[in-house]
Amino acid sequence: MRTKSFTILLLLTIIAMGGAAWSVVERDRATASTAPPPSLFPDLLGRVNDIARINVQTPKLAFTIEKIPGKDGADDVWGIKERDGYPVKFETIKQAVVGIASMRMLEAKTAKPELHARLFLKTPKDGGRGTTIALADGSGETIAAIVVGKTKNPPSKTEDGIHYVRRLDRDQSYLAAGRVEVWETIDRWLDDAMPTIKRQRVRAVETVQPNGDRVGVFHNDPDGRDFKIANIPPGMKPLHDTAGNALGSALGFLAFDDVRAAGKIDFTGANLAEFKTFDGLSVKFVVVKRKDGLKDVHWMRISARFDAADIQLDGLTDKQKKVMKSPEDVEAEAADINKRYGPWAFQVPSYKAKDFMTPPDALLMKDDGDGGKS
Repeated sequence: MRTKSFTILLLLTIIAMGGAAWSVVERDRATASTAPPPSLFPDLLGRVNDIARINVQTPKLAFTIEKIPGKDGADDVWGIKERDGYPVKFETIKQAVVGIASMRMLEAKTAKPELHARLFLKTPKDGGRGTTIALADGSGETIAAIVVGKTKNPPSKTEDGIHYVRRLDRDQSYLAAGRVEVWETIDRWLDDAMPTIKRQRVRAVETVQPNGDRVGVFHNDPDGRDFKIANIPPGMKPLHDTAGNALGSALGFLAFDDVRAAGKIDFTGANLAEFKTFDGLSVKFVVVKRKDGLKDVHWMRISARFDAADIQLDGLTDKQKKVMKSPEDVEAEAADINKRYGPWAFQVPSYKAKDFMTPPDALLMKDDGDGGKS
């Protein structure tokens, strides 16, 4: 997101949040024991364009989110250093900055460091249960740093939450109203979007095992319920009528748990799954199982291409053709998939990885000629 857009979005969000925050302030004003400052960081808005780094430290881990300036007029990109710079959703960045800048102090609480632990305001660095969020500029100079402790009331759709907070560089703590989202795990910050391809566009899928064994499914009707098994060898038959549906629909609800630069994962001996659409798109998924300590994890790479010679729209109704994309759009889609996902390896849930690793015996069984009564 460009700097100018960052500022505009920040200001608009703070204004929009003002109404909800005001109701919380009025509700709690009567309980305030000391007149608190209106904000922990009154100068933050003036330096919002300088923010280039967000350091997060939780009781379990620490990580850094950095802004990478866009090239040739492109938007800036925010990425997590510990995940090789994988993109973070700008909405999450904005939410963190807005939450800190717009937080309203309701009541002064303890200024005694020995009591901070009770409110979870002791920092993780000192063995506490608080979460620190520090906003810094490109040189590493801290612009604003906050410790977020216990949540007294979680935020709702109409009202801000109420939290115990303090500045990292001060002992005075406060009860405050705001919408600081304390994402304590890296995956909550990551841009979790994955390629989205409508099931109706999928024409055929094939998997290839490391030993070369292949199995595939297809359907000729985009609106058809079931995928049929392709090229059934002599003496074999489908396990059941819907055996191919899990593989044919595997692109639905695709998600990942972690990510690394693709070069950091060994894909030797991997499985392959290739999805082809009616409108000429081919998307390949390379999946491998690796050990992570005592558990097995699955890593996936994604690539795409457009093949005009593979467009197969004959026999489709006009309504079905409207679901498909033009050659120009499919070509752009393939390029976008390669640019966005090609450099990365995604750790995917095991149950999802198994669909992309489907072996022949998961779809086929021996045909003993008894009509399936054995």
